[in-house]
Amino acid sequence: MNETGKIIQDLRIKAGFSQKTLAKALHITDKAISKWERGICFPDVTLLPKLSLLLDTDIDVLVSKSINQEEWVGLIDISECDFSQPVYDKPLVYYLLSHYLLLGVTKIHVMTTEDNRRFLQNEKFRGFGFEFLFSRPEDKNMMILDQPWFLFGSDLTQQFQGAMLSNRNIKMVPDNQEPVFYFSRRDTNSKKYTTRTLGRGMICLDMGEYDTAMDVAGFVRTYQKNSGLLIGSLEEIAYKQGIIEREELIEMADGLPYGDLLMSIEG
Repeated sequence: MNETGKIIQDLRIKAGFSQKTLAKALHITDKAISKWERGICFPDVTLLPKLSLLLDTDIDVLVSKSINQEEWVGLIDISECDFSQPVYDKPLVYYLLSHYLLLGVTKIHVMTTEDNRRFLQNEKFRGFGFEFLFSRPEDKNMMILDQPWFLFGSDLTQQFQGAMLSNRNIKMVPDNQEPVFYFSRRDTNSKKYTTRTLGRGMICLDMGEYDTAMDVAGFVRTYQKNSGLLIGSLEEIAYKQGIIEREELIEMADGLPYGDLLMSIEG
């Protein structure tokens, strides 16, 4: 039994379900539940919201234990934009890297311009746990980004985790748009990608275009001011994931345009 299988079994028993009654609530067979608990396979990502409600837990508890982040690397293949360009209160590259950091993928291969390479060599990125390599990865599971997309929507990280848990190559596509992220597995013989559509209400804008970068800046400003929550803050993500300590967060927040908001979230 793997760790996730044991978690599902323990939570099922604690919630008072037998394999048969849990299967009935999910409209699947009890054999599927048995396979999850024995570590033979993982629940389909579409079942995770309902499963987490039935077991009175969080989706992240079910998913995070199943992904070995060390088996995954990032590939950012973007040369037509300036990573240091401010988009409201953060550099453009923060919004790209935040998706990787939320997933615990910190080894990133970057194919980009010399100016962007120099920017990524700033010591602050190492403080967030990133390791940048300026070469193409070989024989790795890869999370690939080839355009400077701004992505925002509910359950986005969980949808990416579902793609990482699949045994297929997956391309994530918002409604009526082109693919935004590719998840490529080294252990599949096929070079074809299965399409997964991101949920409704997803905001997807190309920050490489001046007009849409301004749209992103306006959205981030409005959202942060009205919600009191940050978008794309690597400092916040690193702190919540235990990569940096409180003292380091305080030091980083000093002088940031969103420093006060960052400290209010921490508090």
